Amino acid sequence: MDRELNFERKISFEPLLISIFFGIVVAIIVYVIFPTMPIFALTGGILAFGIDSLVIFPKSLEKFYDYWSVDETGIYYSDYDTWSKQLLAIFWPAKKQLQRISFDQIKSFAIVDGKTVMNTQNPVGGELNYPLARKTHCLIVSTDNKNICLRCAWTNDESPVSENELKRLISFLNSNM
Repeated sequence: MDRELNFERKISFEPLLISIFFGIVVAIIVYVIFPTMPIFALTGGILAFGIDSLVIFPKSLEKFYDYWSVDETGIYYSDYDTWSKQLLAIFWPAKKQLQRISFDQIKSFAIVDGKTVMNTQNPVGGELNYPLARKTHCLIVSTDNKNICLRCAWTNDESPVSENELKRLISFLNSNM
């Protein structure tokens, strides 16, 4: 049995670099269209960078960079509850600290597939965006304060999570609680 299980991708400088690259590309395109007005190119590049890094990436962090792990001391997960935490993760990913839930704080846990999880992003509920190629599972951890949904779609090395890995996760959690 492994001493630690890791899931999803860690946050890196990739979102910030993509935003910078997107801003540069937009600035170049605007400069090609308006070569006599370089202020338009600068403004367009800054706006593109701002929209990408302040609006688009914060909404997609949980989908693409929702790293979490389990070891003997508890569950460590990326907390993106507020917009400021999301911006901190984008602009300073090295500073991003994982939140810890010790096993004595956990009241219960369940692993469900993506179809049975209630979609809180949609007011009428419904299923999550369910991928066609693989099953998405979620670990729902209940504590005194809140319920935390941790996605189990990918391992840390970016391979899909198999049923055997889910069984290992369940037995690991049961043995430590």
